[in-house]
Amino acid sequence: MSLIRSASALVLGAALSIGAVGHSSVAVAADMPVKAKPVPVATPWVLDVHGYADLTFASTRVTGGGLLLYDHGYLTQLDTGLALDVYKDPNGFINSFTVFGGTWNEFWDSPPASSRSWQEMDWWVGATVGFAKYWSLTVQHVQFNFPIPSPPPTAYNYDLKLGFNDASFGLPVTFSPFVEVFYNAAGGSTVVFGKTDSTYRVTFGASPTINLAKATGIPLTLVVPTWVVIGPSDFWNRNDGTTSVCGSTGTAPCSLSNFGYVSTGLRGLLALDSVVPKRLGNWYVKGGFQYYHINNDALLAAQVAVGSASAFTAAQRDVVVGYGGLGFSF
Repeated sequence: MSLIRSASALVLGAALSIGAVGHSSVAVAADMPVKAKPVPVATPWVLDVHGYADLTFASTRVTGGGLLLYDHGYLTQLDTGLALDVYKDPNGFINSFTVFGGTWNEFWDSPPASSRSWQEMDWWVGATVGFAKYWSLTVQHVQFNFPIPSPPPTAYNYDLKLGFNDASFGLPVTFSPFVEVFYNAAGGSTVVFGKTDSTYRVTFGASPTINLAKATGIPLTLVVPTWVVIGPSDFWNRNDGTTSVCGSTGTAPCSLSNFGYVSTGLRGLLALDSVVPKRLGNWYVKGGFQYYHINNDALLAAQVAVGSASAFTAAQRDVVVGYGGLGFSF
């Protein structure tokens, strides 16, 4: 029975009651309690799912530790991930809590005859806590796997990152500064000649970003990712008698240094909202370059070990990586 028809029936019943028994029946009807709808209680506990996929084509790669891996050909890299927002409270000290996981795969178009195109597969799981409105702390387990024949050992790592979000300040340029500690727990050195376990590197960086959409009408975002990497000298040179691979002859001891490298670049990201409907995700195309100045001699010697340089004297101290690609998020 509809609400309108129910109301009509109630009015008709009340009129009949007036004629039959007088005004007392009307008073009883007026005193009948009205059942109110319950008001939903807001809760910070949520279950919001986000994800992304990113496809990159690159001229070469310098690892997070500063190791140049390839001297020719090009790379195809596929990065995918999912995140689950569990908690959101913009008014508390703890503003958010998110768990996430992902995989990254790299393919080389010019592997040696004894190798294969699929060079590396990394995976990670972790969590991010947002706090004090502008800050975030991310902790994750990261594992490097190498499917090539006679691969390096699997590397087991942990990563801790503290970031500051200045996006709400209303500035024309945001900077998003961060400090990150990468801990190599076990499985061998990630830079060839470094300590094989229980060592770390520290990255100080920022990503100056400007969105040109408001000023130009073009949905283009420009980013200048910049960072410097330092750490204990044994992260790059374990100095145990097996690292005399530097100098003009390739047999001299490598110098000890706490400075790994410095990097800066320019990335452009063009949103495709006018081409791809929002219901299919937020699509984009990207392109740019990243410049690296490698300061550590042990990193230069490591280029010889992985085949990206023919000799220590031919190792590249200054490297430019060009790249382009596309992806989406939801």
